[in-house]
Amino acid sequence: MKIESIDYESFPESSDTVITTVVINEVASQCILARLMIEALGKPGKDNDMEFMGSGDRWIISWTTPQLTQQETRELVSKAIGS
Repeated sequence: MKIESIDYESFPESSDTVITTVVINEVASQCILARLMIEALGKPGKDNDMEFMGSGDRWIISWTTPQLTQQETRELVSKAIGS
């Protein structure tokens, strides 16, 4: 698995709420990816509001909590997916 991109967007525009979106490609198993991200970010609905979208080997993960810097996000996701 590899990180394709990390993006941030204010939602709604000009608010303090930031949506972090990470695109991961070369995903062999979305179940394993989901488990790794839950281990890294915590339980959806309790610790965060993580959402998964995708199919095949390309998946998009978005969340607003926790809010991390781009470097923190890259390190956390890289550690989670083992890259």
